[in-house]
Amino acid sequence: MKYNNGLISILINDENSLIASAIVFVRVGAIDEKSSQAGLSHFIEHLMFKGSKNYPGYSFSKTVENFGGEINAATSKEFTMYYINIQKDFVEKSLKMLADTIQSPLFPKDEIDKERKVVIEEIKRHFDNPGCVLYEKFYETIYKTSALKNSVIGTSEVIANISPEEIYKYYKTRYIPEKMVVIVSGGFDKEKVEQVIGDTFGKFEKQIARNEPLVKEKTRVGKDITEYGKVEVGYMLSGFLASDIDDEDIYVAALAADALGGGKSSRLYKSLYEKKHLVHAVDASFSVEKGAGNVCITSVFKPRNLEAIKEEIEKQIENIINNGITEEELNRSKLLLKTDWQFSNETPYDIADKVGYWSLMGNHDFVPNYLDKLESLTCEDVINFFKKYYSKDTISHVVLLPKNSA
Repeated sequence: MKYNNGLISILINDENSLIASAIVFVRVGAIDEKSSQAGLSHFIEHLMFKGSKNYPGYSFSKTVENFGGEINAATSKEFTMYYINIQKDFVEKSLKMLADTIQSPLFPKDEIDKERKVVIEEIKRHFDNPGCVLYEKFYETIYKTSALKNSVIGTSEVIANISPEEIYKYYKTRYIPEKMVVIVSGGFDKEKVEQVIGDTFGKFEKQIARNEPLVKEKTRVGKDITEYGKVEVGYMLSGFLASDIDDEDIYVAALAADALGGGKSSRLYKSLYEKKHLVHAVDASFSVEKGAGNVCITSVFKPRNLEAIKEEIEKQIENIINNGITEEELNRSKLLLKTDWQFSNETPYDIADKVGYWSLMGNHDFVPNYLDKLESLTCEDVINFFKKYYSKDTISHVVLLPKNSA
């Protein structure tokens, strides 16, 4: 349902479920930030449960726990989300609490200062992790102009110095109903829940949305980057830009990545690990993004094998383009993706998370159509995907090696 203020609500009722999940998605994340605001969306996520108009202090968290529920939140490049998993009898109360928290956060100065330290420590841990360092550098490399290059975790400098006034201004201009999806899944009274959403979220003040950030990537030229750090082995993310979240190719993207490097039956595992013994581990996946997603190949290896691994990755992709994949490979990847999809629909939270995300991103057809679209894909579709998005000029290799191998 769409309200006059722009808010969208989605209800997925399961009368047999004794639990429910209420999630609020807000279309604000790292892509909305200027360099002077790096990490602010994530910082606000931390601050939202530090007290609101009707639930000061930690009364929100304590109330949810007294109902046997759990609360949590997450921030990404494109959105921030807040959720409560709860017994079905407390769904309406949970929605009222979420609405109060999102509409009327207090952002107490003492809590802001406490949370600065928490988030700065989180940033330090993030950049002590070689996988996280590589991920950040990979996104900076393949997204040269798009705001998708922005880091979700941000910088310690911004978090240490940003003022309460700037925090509130950022919140106030971005947490608007037109950028929100409220979704409830599981067991609940549909009429009562509709009434609560209408009386709370549905009455948030309508505001004019800011211009959307640039997420279309203008260039698809690859680049090789090598850095050195406190690691014992080599790490590499190899990849290239691919389907937009709105493209029809979104359905074949994950299948193509899985056939290339998903699991121990994939092309890359067989060649790099089993046959040539060049890697300790290898995997390939497709990351969905608004503007342009990416195919990413992760490998862990001895530094001396670096160039041979790059060559083999490119060789295996070109082999698929020139010779295709077998029906056996196609069906294996389909079965794996179907299994993953079905397991990701096990709980009310899983269902709400999936449907809410795709609705927020504007692709409402993806979830209901996914399995049928997946089943209809052919070996030729996989070939065409790689032909369309891959070339030696588009692939990037971002490498982290031990200092002593420089």
